[in-house]
Amino acid sequence: MTAVYIILGILLFLLVLLLLPVKIRLEYDNDLKLWVGYTFIYIQLVPKKPKKPRKPRKKKQKKEEAPAEKNEPASNKKKKNSILEYKDKHGLDGLIELVKKICGIVTKAMGRTARHLTIPYLEINAFIGGEDSADAAMKYGYACSVIYPALSILQSRSKLKRFKEDIAANFHSEKTAVELKLKAKMRLIWVLWILLTAFVKLVFTIAKK
Repeated sequence: MTAVYIILGILLFLLVLLLLPVKIRLEYDNDLKLWVGYTFIYIQLVPKKPKKPRKPRKKKQKKEEAPAEKNEPASNKKKKNSILEYKDKHGLDGLIELVKKICGIVTKAMGRTARHLTIPYLEINAFIGGEDSADAAMKYGYACSVIYPALSILQSRSKLKRFKEDIAANFHSEKTAVELKLKAKMRLIWVLWILLTAFVKLVFTIAKK
C-alpha cells in the first residue's frame, strides 16, 4: 500500500508541475531583453550573459612523428543540401507543396498557442518620426495599420487582461522611438502538447513524401 501512495504522490507532483505556467517577460527600448521563467526561476535569454574566459590549459609537448597519410573518411565529404535533394526527388512543385504544409502546421500551432496564452500586461509606446511631416504621417499610418490589427487579434484569440498603447507621429524629429513591455504565460502542459502535436504532424508530412 505504501508503494501505491508513493506512486500517487509522484503523479500528483508531476500534474502540479504540468499545470504551472511558463512565463515570458519581454522589454524593448533600443535594446531587446527577454526572460523565460518557470516557478521561481527566471533565465535571461537575450542578451546572453558573457561567459567567463577559461584559462588555457598547457598542452604537453609530444614527440614529432612523421605524418601518416590517411584516406579521407566519407563523413568529411561535402554533403548535398537536404532541400536541394528533396527538390531533385520531388521537383519544384513538390517542394512548394511541402513548404505550404509546413506553414499550415506552424499557423495552426500559433493559433492553439494564442488560445491558451494569457497576457497579464502589454504596453506599446511608439513615436514615429520621418524626414518631413508627410513622411512621418505616412510611417505613422503604416505603424497603425500593423499594430492595431495585431492588438485586435490578441484581444480576440488570447486572454489579454491589461494593455496600454500610445502611438503618435513625431513631426519634430527624424528618429522613431519604440518601447514595448510584455508579460505572458501559458501552462506547461499546453506548451508540451502544442510542440508535440506540431512535431508529429511535421514528421508524418515529411515521411509521406
